[in-house]
Amino acid sequence: MCRLIYKTIIYIFSKATLISLTLRSAFIFYMAAYSVTAHSQTFFDPANLIFEITLPSDTPASLNALEDTNNEEGIRYLESVELYQDAIENIQLSTNNPYEYELLEEYSDLGDVYQSLAQHDEAISSFDNALQITKIQNGLYNLDQLPLLQKIIQSHLALGDLDNATLWQEYSHYLHLENYDAADPAMVEATFALTQWYIATFFRDNFQSANQKLEMIDNMTPRLPRSTAGLVEDQGMIEEFTANPNAVELDNILNGNVRRINPRDIEHPTLLKVGNIYEELQNNIYATEQPDIGSIVQTARRIAELSFITKQEMDFERQNPNFNVDYANTREQLYRTSQQRMDHSYDSGRNALQYIVSLLKSVEARPGLLASAIVELGDWHFAYGKIQAAGVTYQEAYSMMASMGIPTEAADEAFNEPIPKQIPRMATHMFTSRSAGVSNDINLAYLGYFDVSFNIDSQGNVEGIAFDDSSHDEARNIQSLIVSSLNFAKYRPRFNNGEFIDSERLNLRYYYSY
Repeated sequence: MCRLIYKTIIYIFSKATLISLTLRSAFIFYMAAYSVTAHSQTFFDPANLIFEITLPSDTPASLNALEDTNNEEGIRYLESVELYQDAIENIQLSTNNPYEYELLEEYSDLGDVYQSLAQHDEAISSFDNALQITKIQNGLYNLDQLPLLQKIIQSHLALGDLDNATLWQEYSHYLHLENYDAADPAMVEATFALTQWYIATFFRDNFQSANQKLEMIDNMTPRLPRSTAGLVEDQGMIEEFTANPNAVELDNILNGNVRRINPRDIEHPTLLKVGNIYEELQNNIYATEQPDIGSIVQTARRIAELSFITKQEMDFERQNPNFNVDYANTREQLYRTSQQRMDHSYDSGRNALQYIVSLLKSVEARPGLLASAIVELGDWHFAYGKIQAAGVTYQEAYSMMASMGIPTEAADEAFNEPIPKQIPRMATHMFTSRSAGVSNDINLAYLGYFDVSFNIDSQGNVEGIAFDDSSHDEARNIQSLIVSSLNFAKYRPRFNNGEFIDSERLNLRYYYSY
């Protein structure tokens, strides 16, 4: 990542911008506790949709916490805001110092209260005030800023302001660059956090967008005019077809479809940026005197994740055809939907995961760790429909478990998790906290749930989806997206004595939030 960009970011965010807070009327704050839920019931945005999947018998998730807020709780929120603001004013008056260290905790706690009231603009101002104090007291690049940054990011995310959320994510990455060597494990994790954010923004803008189509295709038009004037590079081909005309093939020439295409022409700039970051990260890790094995493994898994997004794009495009006349039947579409592109997606991810297995074998890693890597490789084969290759790989994992003294029945249980997860496991999947860019540390108040039952067949596909009713107005939209995501997904098949089961029915509960 360009240092010049980060220098610009650090300049912007290092400006001392302590903003004085004014107390709004009690009525505004009091109604805020109720307005968020009411709004969420009437405005449904699939970009923000998150499912938490449990067994119906599990302890229920928190449902609609704000809706249940009673009068006394609302009054306590208001009183907290007033108390924090009074404390801040008193400290400023007594010390005559807007950057007094004691103010740090007051501003941070005030921001927490604003966040709980869904007053995210005020929360951001409070957290930013706390941030400026940490810079004055602990230095411009101190890491005490990181928890505050994550809270600011979550408030921008709640406001739907992805641009500013991205700037703060990049600033967080920059702070790590100022404190760690490029290949330090802490720096590697920070890099993964940044790339995961980029991937989440791609998912929100494309797979989870309200119009349910790849946004990138809307702006994808032929690179040259549809005339022979721009095709001098293929003049010999034109002469060949002119001498022996074929209407279909000649039309392809005129459209520019037969010209060579650079695969980068049809990839999203965000994903290309992520790929470049991983390439630089790999180089940094291998340049160290003793490369960290864990960092190497995790980077390879992330590269496989990036490769899998290509398959997700292709599957999504097939389920949601785009009829843009500037895109249909162009060379871009032909390449984007080609088997060549799918094969490259499969090969690149397989190579990364096979490298992990080979590396762990060479360093004589713990058998359990190696078995997990082998299972992940088997899942990769299965996700692409390579059933035979997956079966061979799964059997290798069974043999590894047997060498650890694990009987086949126990190995079956390890494979047959009560709550199945989409494969491959390292990938980002739709309508998850990961795809929404929401930290796993955030406790979401879910708006409702569906009890869903379906079968997983021996090919890893879902069939026979059935629902219980829901009383919420947006239930039909939610139900449709559950069906779409299930049809889009691949699951590891169920096992019995090390062999695939033809079909098994599962009953799950889908909590949802948006």
